[in-house]
Amino acid sequence: MTTRPRPKHSDALYQLTAEGVGLWLDDYHRGRLTDGSLERLVADGLVGGVVSRPAAVARAMSGTTAYRDQLNRLSSATPSMEERVYALIAEDARAACTALEPVFRATQGMHGWVSLGIEPRLTADAEAMLNHSRRLAEMVDRPNVLIRIPAVGRGLAAAGELLAHRVGVHVTSVFSVQRYAEAVDTYFRGLERVMADGHAASAVTSLVSLDIGHLDTSVNALLDGSADPCAAALHGQAGVVTARLVYRRYEESLGCPHWRSLVADGARPQRLLWTSENARESPRTALDRVERLIAWMTLHALPQSALEALVRREGFHGDTLSGEHGSACRALDAFERAGIVLDSLARDLEAAAVERERAAWDELLTAVQAG
Repeated sequence: MTTRPRPKHSDALYQLTAEGVGLWLDDYHRGRLTDGSLERLVADGLVGGVVSRPAAVARAMSGTTAYRDQLNRLSSATPSMEERVYALIAEDARAACTALEPVFRATQGMHGWVSLGIEPRLTADAEAMLNHSRRLAEMVDRPNVLIRIPAVGRGLAAAGELLAHRVGVHVTSVFSVQRYAEAVDTYFRGLERVMADGHAASAVTSLVSLDIGHLDTSVNALLDGSADPCAAALHGQAGVVTARLVYRRYEESLGCPHWRSLVADGARPQRLLWTSENARESPRTALDRVERLIAWMTLHALPQSALEALVRREGFHGDTLSGEHGSACRALDAFERAGIVLDSLARDLEAAAVERERAAWDELLTAVQAG
């Protein structure tokens, strides 16, 4: 892999690397390729993965000319708007996979992944999600691609089938420990099926993301309306509390006999990705969230503006998640005294996340039709 001089003022980056934390680009679109910014971020060690989101692609279609040539070709050859969308995002992912291939090879598949999603209205139909996902993975045709599947409806059933077919899965719309535990079980069962078919467990990869930004925003709004005198002190704490509980469950999953039997065949941990899909979030807010969510083998998805601001940051304070299970449990009790049960709220947050994905997909369909 080509090396470049160490970016100036990058102590924060090297501290995160020392803590086993990886960084992903969360607002990837084709414009990041044409202007060379993705290549620079990868070469400077700032980015080890990317997330392609419909909303970011739709914004880029109106703000750049990066998609013009392909849109012109598709408009005459592909009448279906949905097929045009899949062709666009598959081309984006293929190019990103190529840009990240040196990272993927150098880390033996631990880093260098590209995540992209399917049409979000399929969540009630596991077979349709499976078929669309496999077809999209075949269109990209790269070893370092992950298909994004929401953990709602029939999502986890589809995720299990994809894993069994050795397609990498990025599980989304997770806002609680219970749902995360279900995602872990799905991964373990998928690995078992891969091994039963005669393949090594290392042939499949998965990660689970938690949208910490929307979790905090939703709970903060409820706290603002609470009469509990301690509610103000809980403001901005829901995300980190949930993350601490989920990370404890992650540690437990890697310490159980079931996992030890899988890792003996080369299984990779199902990594945790912290993110915020709030497009208006400032770089400072994003990096403050990183500060509160540092732990070994975790990932952060950040917009380009936050990644560029990170190299100017003085540094972080080490692991902030491990060993915090007790304080998180006490915070759960405080939330309940304020009238907020985080596990119950998680279902509403899951539904809202899927609705946001549907709205973003519709926005992209409209942009493709206009283009």
